[in-house]
Amino acid sequence: MTSLRILSLCILLTLAAGVHAEPSLRELPDMQVSLAGAEDPSRTKVYIVALRSPSVAERQATPRIKFDKNQPETVAYAARLGDEQERVLARAGAGVKHIYSYRYGLNGFAARMTPAQAQKLQHLPEVREVWEDEVRPLATRHSPVFLGLFDGEKGLRSVADLDGDGIVVGIIDSGITPEHPGLRDTREADRPRMCRSSWGETTLLGRWLCRRYRKAPGVLAFDEPENWNGACESGERFTEDDCNNKLIGARWFIDGALETGPIDDDEIRSPRDADGHGTHTATTAAGNRTQATIFGTTIGDIEGIAPKARVAAYKACWLRPGDTRASCNTSDLANAIDAAVADGVDVISYSVGSSLTRTTAPDDLALLAAARAGVVAAVAAGNEGPNTGTIGSPAGSPAVITVAASTRDGESNQEALEITAPTDLAGRYAVREAHFTPPLEDVDPIEAQLVLVDDDDVTLPSGGTGTENDACQPPINSDELNGVIAFIQRGGCSFEDKIKHAADAGAVAALVYNIAGDPIVMYGESGLSDIPALMIGQADANLILAEFDADNVVELILEKGFLLTTSDTGDQMASFSGRGPAPIPDVLKPDVTAPGVNILAGFSPDTAYATPGENFAYLSGTSMSTPHVAGVAALLRQAYPDWSPAAIKSALMTTARQDVAGSAGLTNAHAFDFGAGHIVPNDAMAPGLVYDITAAEYDEMEAAVFAEDAGAVNLPSVTMPRLANSHTLTRRVTNVGDEAGAWTVEVEAPPQTSVAVVPDSISLAPGESASFDVTVNYLSGLLDLWRFGSITWRSDEHAVYTPVAVRPTSIVAPEEITSFGGTGSDTFEVEFGYSGAYAPQVHGLALPLIVTGFVDNDPTKTFTFREIDGVTRHIISVPAGQLYARFALFDLLTDGDDDLDLYVYYCGLDGTSCTRLGESGEPTSEERFDVFRPAEGLYAVHVHGFETDEVQGGPGSNYQLLAWAFGEADDRGNMSASGPAFVSAGTTGTVTVEWQGLVSNTIYLGGISHNTPQGLSGLTLVTIGN
Repeated sequence: MTSLRILSLCILLTLAAGVHAEPSLRELPDMQVSLAGAEDPSRTKVYIVALRSPSVAERQATPRIKFDKNQPETVAYAARLGDEQERVLARAGAGVKHIYSYRYGLNGFAARMTPAQAQKLQHLPEVREVWEDEVRPLATRHSPVFLGLFDGEKGLRSVADLDGDGIVVGIIDSGITPEHPGLRDTREADRPRMCRSSWGETTLLGRWLCRRYRKAPGVLAFDEPENWNGACESGERFTEDDCNNKLIGARWFIDGALETGPIDDDEIRSPRDADGHGTHTATTAAGNRTQATIFGTTIGDIEGIAPKARVAAYKACWLRPGDTRASCNTSDLANAIDAAVADGVDVISYSVGSSLTRTTAPDDLALLAAARAGVVAAVAAGNEGPNTGTIGSPAGSPAVITVAASTRDGESNQEALEITAPTDLAGRYAVREAHFTPPLEDVDPIEAQLVLVDDDDVTLPSGGTGTENDACQPPINSDELNGVIAFIQRGGCSFEDKIKHAADAGAVAALVYNIAGDPIVMYGESGLSDIPALMIGQADANLILAEFDADNVVELILEKGFLLTTSDTGDQMASFSGRGPAPIPDVLKPDVTAPGVNILAGFSPDTAYATPGENFAYLSGTSMSTPHVAGVAALLRQAYPDWSPAAIKSALMTTARQDVAGSAGLTNAHAFDFGAGHIVPNDAMAPGLVYDITAAEYDEMEAAVFAEDAGAVNLPSVTMPRLANSHTLTRRVTNVGDEAGAWTVEVEAPPQTSVAVVPDSISLAPGESASFDVTVNYLSGLLDLWRFGSITWRSDEHAVYTPVAVRPTSIVAPEEITSFGGTGSDTFEVEFGYSGAYAPQVHGLALPLIVTGFVDNDPTKTFTFREIDGVTRHIISVPAGQLYARFALFDLLTDGDDDLDLYVYYCGLDGTSCTRLGESGEPTSEERFDVFRPAEGLYAVHVHGFETDEVQGGPGSNYQLLAWAFGEADDRGNMSASGPAFVSAGTTGTVTVEWQGLVSNTIYLGGISHNTPQGLSGLTLVTIGN
C-alpha cells in the first residue's frame, strides 16, 4: 500500500475520464452477476474476534516468572478487558452475546453473528482480527527408559531425582478418565518384601498371609497443590470429587462445538473422556507408575515422563456423529488455552493441529501469549506426512515446541487370534474386536473351523455391486456355516448386516477381513448381534484365502488375552509425521522428534468408538510424541523454574541427536523430518548455552509472525529460504551453566555452500550472553532445492547443535519499485544464484482503466454481495493471457475524508457464478487488491462506503476506481530494461529501467520478469506516477 499512497499524494490533478484508458480492460456497466453458492446473509456463524489491546499475559506476564492471575493489578486489567469486549460486542448489534470471553492468552471473544456483523466489527479500530470458527483434528512401552531417564550416570529420573513434582501439565484434548490408576493421588500401603514378590500373589500361603496388606487403604502420595487457580467442573458422570491432588483440575469447553453441529450421542458432556485420546496423552506426559493390562494380559509397569507432575485436563475436543476420533473447534481451543494460562499451568501439551498455512489463527496467538507468560507449549507436528510442507497451524509458530514422531526400541502388543491348522499357517495374527458385538471376555474360548461366506449374489441391497463373500445377503451355504466361524469380506453394507446374516446362518463368531490395510475396530448399533466379531488385515487375509483356494481346512481359536508381540526398531521417522518447510519460510519446523509409534499409555474404558473396557491402549501419532516432550519440559521446569519457554526449547534442540533414519529406513532423516533431531533429555539438563528470548523479543516475534518474516527471531536454528548470493543472520547465546566456559564453532556447511560464523569462538561467564553472525554463501549446484547443515558450539563439556537449512534460488529481486515522471529511469539490485545468460523482460507499462462512481454511506457498516445500501458494483472484463491485474482506490481520488473498501469477486465468463477472491479494508480509502495470473472473464469489483462524509444530498463519496492488467508478452513500447547479459552465481547485478512518453496525471503499472536459462523467474512490479 505504501508505494501507491506515495504516488497518489504526488498527483495533484484528479484523474480525468478523458485520459487514454487501458485497452485490455473494459467496464461492463449493465452486466448482471450472481454469487456462487449464495447463502442467506441472515444466517449466523461463530466468529472469534481479537482486540488490539494486549491480553493479560501479554501486558503483565514475563517468560521467567510464573503467571498469577490473582495479583490485584492483573484482576483489574482483566476486568478492563472484559468491559472493552462488551463495548465492542455491543456494536455488532442488538442480541449478539458472547460465547466465550478470552482475556489471559488472547484478548477477544467468540460470538454467534451474521457475516455482515462480523465484517462490521472487522473495521472497528479496536479490532485486530476476526476469524470464522474452524474445526481442527486431534493429531493422534517404556518411553522413559528409551529416553535414558533412568541412565545410571546422568538420568534425569535416577540421578538428578527429577520427577515433575510441583509442576502442572495442562492437557488440552478430548478429556480425562479420573478413575484411571495413572491419575490417582494415592499409592499402595507399604508391604513386606515377601508380599511384594510373586510368592505373595501366587501361593496359597502367601495370599493368606498378605491378605491384610492388600486390603490396606492407599497412602496419599501427592500434597495439595500450591498457587493453583484452577477448578474441577462438574457435568455428566463427573463431579468435583473426581479431581484429587494428582488430577487437580478439569474443565470442559463445548459451546463452540455445539454452535457448529451436533455432538455424538455417546459423547459425555463433562470433562470425562469418551475418546481415550486425552487420557492417553495425559498419562504419557505425567501418569503415575502403574501396571498395564491390555486385552486381559498384564504387560508390565508403565509410567509417564514426569510421574509426580500434576495434571489439569481441558476438554475442548468432541466426538461428532459418525466420527471415530474427536475434533476441536478453534473457539473452544482458544478458551481452553486462556483458562490454562489463568489457572497457572507450567506446561501445555497440545496434540491438535490443522492444515492451515498461516500461523495467525486464534490458538497460534493464544499460545504465543502463553509463552510470553512463561508457559511452555509442546504442539504436534501433525499426521499429514511424509510429503513436505505438511506442518500447519499452530505447529508452525516459532513460539512453540513442534514435535515430530519417530519409533522407539521395545515391544508392542496387538490383540490376536491363533490359527492352529494348517500347520504352515499356524501362529497368531493381529485382529481388532468389534465395538458393538458381545465381547470375547464374556464368552468361552471359541475353537472352530473358519468357513468363507457365500451369499451367491453380487447385487447389494442398495442396488450396487458387491461380491459373493460380503454377506450383504443371507448366505446360501448356511449348512457349512452352522457351528463355525464365518469369514466375511469387508464392504458393500453395514457391519451389523454382515454379522446378523452370519449369526442367522448358525455361525458362532464372525471374522471380517479387510480389503485394504490393517484391521480396524468395527462400529454398529449394540444389541443387534449375539455372536462376537473381529476383523483381520488384508495381508493376513490373503494368506487364509490362499489356503481356501488350495482346498485346505483352516482352524483357529478366538480367546480374550491372545496377543501378538512384535519388536519395534527405534530411531526411524514415522511416515505420517508432518514435515517442513513451515508456513513461515524462515522458521525451521519441526523442532524435535520424540517417540510416537505404538505408545502404550492410559485409555478410557468409556470410549465410544474403540474396544470398550480397556484402561490401556497402544496409539500412534504426533499426538503421542507431543506429551513426551511436554513431560520432559516439566522435568526441566522443575529443575530450572526461572528458565523461559525459549530456553527450555533451546535446551531440547541444541542437545538433540541426529542418528535417526527416514521413514523408509534407507536414508538419514534431515531437518524437515525432525528439526534439530531426537530429544536427549539428560543432556538437555546441562545444555551449556541457550538461545533465549526476552519479553520484548516475544512482542517482536508476534510482529514477525504476521509479517511471515521471522529470520531475525533468536531461534535455535538458522533458515534461509531465498539464498541467491550471500545472506547473514544474527543469533545470541547465553551461558546457563554454573561456571565460565569457552566455546569454538564447528561448521558443517549445507552442500555446495560455505558458512562463516563471526566470531568463531566465545568465552562467557555464567549468565553472560554473546551474539554472532552466520553468513551463508551459495557456491553451485541445483537451485530451488533445500540443503541442510549445522553449526555446533563446542566446549570441553558441551556440544551446542544448531541446524541450518537453506534454499538457493536463481533470483532474489524486489517485489516492487516505485518511481515518478513522464520520462526517467530507475535501478534495482538483483542477486543471482546461477551462472549463465540473463535478460530482464518488460511487461507494460499499462495505463489504468479509470471508472468513476458514487457510493452511499453504509449506516450498517456491513458489506454484502449487493448493489444497494452503500455498495457500488463495477463489472470489469479481463482478457485471456494476463500476467497480473490490480484494482485500487486512493484517498486523493475521493471527494472528501472517506473510508471506502474494495471487495473483488471472479464471476467466470458469463457472470452466473461469482466467487470471492478477497478484499482490501484499510482504515482510509487507500485500497489495493492484486491478482497474479488472473483467469479470463468478469471481475465484480465492489466499492463499499464503510464511512463517508457529507456530499450534496447526504453522506456518500464520489470516487475513481483504477484497474490495470498486463500480459506476459505485453511490451507497450514505453518501458525498457537492461541488465548484465551474463551472470555468475553468488553475484549481484544492477537492472536499469527506463521509460518515456507517459501521460501526465496518472499512474502506470508494469513489471519486469527475470529471464534465466530455466525460463522466467520472479516478477518485480514497476509503478510509475506522472
